[in-house]
Amino acid sequence: MNFNNSLQLTQSQKLIMTTQLKQSLSILNMSKLELEEEIKREVESNPLLDAEKSAEIDWESYIKDIERNTHYIDKNEINFNSDNDINFENLVKYSSNIYETLLSQISLYRLRKLEREVCEYIIESLDEDGYLRVEESEIIEALNIDKEVFEDCLANIQQLEPSGVGARSLEECLIIQMNDLGIYNDILEEIVRHDLDLIATNKYKEISKKYNLQLQKCVNLISIIKTLDPKPGRACSIEKTVYVQPDVVVEKIDDEFVICSNDKDNYKLRINNYYKEILKNSQSDSEAKEFIKERLNSATGLMKNIESRKSTILRIAEEIIKAQDEFLRKGEKYIKPLRMKDIASELECHESTISRGVNGKYMLTPFGLYEFKYFFSSALETEDSGTTSSTSIKKIIQETIKNENKSKPLSDEYISKKLKEEGINVARRTVAKYREELGILSSSKRKKY
Repeated sequence: MNFNNSLQLTQSQKLIMTTQLKQSLSILNMSKLELEEEIKREVESNPLLDAEKSAEIDWESYIKDIERNTHYIDKNEINFNSDNDINFENLVKYSSNIYETLLSQISLYRLRKLEREVCEYIIESLDEDGYLRVEESEIIEALNIDKEVFEDCLANIQQLEPSGVGARSLEECLIIQMNDLGIYNDILEEIVRHDLDLIATNKYKEISKKYNLQLQKCVNLISIIKTLDPKPGRACSIEKTVYVQPDVVVEKIDDEFVICSNDKDNYKLRINNYYKEILKNSQSDSEAKEFIKERLNSATGLMKNIESRKSTILRIAEEIIKAQDEFLRKGEKYIKPLRMKDIASELECHESTISRGVNGKYMLTPFGLYEFKYFFSSALETEDSGTTSSTSIKKIIQETIKNENKSKPLSDEYISKKLKEEGINVARRTVAKYREELGILSSSKRKKY
C-alpha cells in the first residue's frame, strides 16, 4: 500500500453567514413599523448616523390648497388620502409572531456564537405554522456548517414553546408534542406516522383492525392525537390593533397598473459630516479613527440593506400585480392562484427570500389595503380546465352566506353543489374548511327563528 502526499486545488462557491448578510435578511423580514424602530435604535447607538422624516409639510401651501379645493365629499367616495395622518382603513390587527417569540427564548440559551447564528437562521426560515419547510441541505450549504451542528441547533429549537415548532412534517410535529406531554407510545407513533389520512376521514374500524385494537381503545388513542396542535406557530400570535402604512401603492396609468414605493414618512438617513472631517484629518487620534470607521461601516451597511429591502419589495410587488391584473380591475373574486415558489423562480432567488419579502408588507390597491400574503393561495381546478384560487372561493362562500335566508341557512353540501354549477369543483369538506377559516358558523348555528 503506497501513501503519497500531494497538494490539490479545488474551486467551489460557498455562502458565509456574515454579520452584514444576517442584518440584510433580518431587515428584509421587518415590517415598515419594525424597520422604523430598528433605525431609531441604530441612530441612538451610532453618532455617525443622522435620520429625519422625509415628509416636510408646507403649512401655508397646505391651507391655501384646502381653501381652493374645499367641496362636498360623498361618504361613498371616501378612499385613501395619501396626505392624511390617520386613515382608519389602515388600522389593522398586528400579531406578535412566532419569530419574535422563539428568538426571545433562544436568546436565553447558553450557545456558542456559531450555534446562536444557526439557531436564529433556522427560526427565521420557519413558516407561520412553525414548520421548517426549507431543505436541511440548503441551510447546511448556506451557512457552511456540518450536519451535526445543524441537527444540534434544530434539536434546541424543537425544545422551545409552543411544543412542536421546528418540525419538518406534521407527523414529526405531533410526535414532538406527544414526547413533551409524556403521552408517547409505540402504537400512537405508528398511527401518527402512517395513518393520519384515516383519522381525517374517521375510519376508526380500519385503524383498529390494522393494529389489532379494540374499537374503544382505538377511539381513545385517536382522541389523544386530536388534542394535539397541528399548527403550533399560530399559538404565538397575539393580536393588537396598530396603524400601518402601505409599503407600495398601485396606481392606474393609461389603463395599466404600476407600482410605486410609498416613501411618505420614511426616514432619510445620512452620514454626519463632522465625523467625515475627523477621518480626513491626519492628526486625529488613531483610536477615535478606528471607532469612526467601525461606526461608518455599520451605518453604510444599514443604508445599503434598507435600499436592498426596498428594491426586493418592489420587485415582488411587480410580480404580484402581473399575476393579479384581473383582481385589480374587478375585485377579490378574481384573485388568481399564486405561490411564493412561482415568484422566486421569476426573480431567480430563494423562496425564503420571497417569504421574508412579503412578511408584514402591505399594498394599497384600488380596492383597499391588503397584506402581500393575501395574494398567495393554492389553485383549484375548474370544469373548463382552468384554475381558480382558494382566496376567491372563500370570497364567493362569504358572499353566498351573507345573502342567504337566515331562517333557512345554506348547508356546506348545498354551497358545494352551487359552486360546481358555476364550474368550480369544491368538495363539501373543503367548503366547511374555508367557512371555518372565515370564522363563519355552521348552518345549524346560523339559523335564526
